[in-house]
Amino acid sequence: MDKDIRVAIIDNGINEHLIKRRIEKNIAIDENGICIADTKNIDQQQFQHGTNCAMILEKYCPDCRLVSIRILDENGEGAIKNIYPALKWCYNNQICLVNLSLGTADFRDYEKLRCLINEYAAKGMIIVAATANSGFVSYPASLTNVIGVATTDSPLDYCKDYMQMGIDTVVPSVHTIRVHNVEISTSLSNSYAAPYISALIANKLKANRTFEIKSLKRYASEQSQLHMISGIYEPDWVYRAYVLGIGTASKAKHYFETVTGKYEEVQEEIDTIIAFSMADLENLEIGNKSLIYLGKNDVPKINVQGFFWSRETRQQQIINNHYQGNGLDVPVVILAMESTIDSYYILIELKKYFANDGYNAYTVSMEPECVLYGLEYMPEPASDQETWKKFIESQIFYKQGDLLIWCVPLEDRAKFLKIYPDCDVEICFCNEGENIVVKFSFEEEKAEKKFSGLFDSKAIEEIYRIIETKLTEDEYG
Repeated sequence: MDKDIRVAIIDNGINEHLIKRRIEKNIAIDENGICIADTKNIDQQQFQHGTNCAMILEKYCPDCRLVSIRILDENGEGAIKNIYPALKWCYNNQICLVNLSLGTADFRDYEKLRCLINEYAAKGMIIVAATANSGFVSYPASLTNVIGVATTDSPLDYCKDYMQMGIDTVVPSVHTIRVHNVEISTSLSNSYAAPYISALIANKLKANRTFEIKSLKRYASEQSQLHMISGIYEPDWVYRAYVLGIGTASKAKHYFETVTGKYEEVQEEIDTIIAFSMADLENLEIGNKSLIYLGKNDVPKINVQGFFWSRETRQQQIINNHYQGNGLDVPVVILAMESTIDSYYILIELKKYFANDGYNAYTVSMEPECVLYGLEYMPEPASDQETWKKFIESQIFYKQGDLLIWCVPLEDRAKFLKIYPDCDVEICFCNEGENIVVKFSFEEEKAEKKFSGLFDSKAIEEIYRIIETKLTEDEYG
């Protein structure tokens, strides 16, 4: 078997005249999203972004075989949708390692990219991505199934909050490369840190191609020039899951696929096990699967070769948060609900309606099961409220949230209102026979709305319109 590793550089193309070894393939994505042979001649006066990435890769892994997939223009701009056909081409052509010195900080791209990345990661593709130079969370670099890279010597303050950013390693981006026998240095940029890690991983894969993404993330962290806390991951990696036990009934759909049947018969189809108690895991061979544990008690030491998430994971994120801001400067909406009301469905639909109008709602539930729907889990802020609030503030800052939606138990609303006593909107959801009564509080103004029969998406849209109108009336008059 040829031990040379093929690495795809998905970027703005590679100038072959500046690369010592001939590029194995030049591919471009046309306006219809079709992969075609790239015949574009890259002028040496143009932005050499992809070329610089290729030269860094070649410097640190001289015998790798490079494939160029051009999805960006000469200015380094392009549609994020073109990542889809690019990764599909890589998979169809047996390319296991991809360098993405690009991404997006637009929250509306998150869900589609998460689905795409998780599919190909489950098929064995290793993706290295640079985080945004802006200092905000970007995609796909922040995803668990991606090796997220940042540069050393960054002037941005997020350096201490790499965990919030989904950054796995912090390495140099200023590299000396030779162009026409003249030595030049690449600029300080996360873009040029990523191919350095891609080269190190390519060298690692040459010796052993059986490495999985978790072990390679750990390896990348070991190369970091800053101390990294490993093993604390967002539960965003699931492609296909096997669910043990019964959770809360909800009309909301999980963000991933589920597989049913006898575990012994379907285990090759899944990447993750979801369990609600330790009893569910008894006599189960987890093997190389990832695990999301939703039990109320801390999970004892258990051998999980893949990724792992539990309530304690979020606690560790909160404890290790370094962000020091000046308080929330976005609207706070508190939803107080009776336990029998489908809170996950309401939260998902509200988040969707806000997103459709361009608002990034950081949507919080206090039940860990919410992570299965792509919602944010936050434990009860009982012991150290300021630490809890600082974490929320950091998340909204780094993820560029436009508002906070926090769902709390109706019976405890008074207790939680003390944490954000100046919340902009409070909404109580109560059962009244076959109806749901929704009570709104906007400062001194109060209103009530009764929904009879099926509480559906249309009813939630009506609630959204009331919230959105009240939150924007001061802005627009």
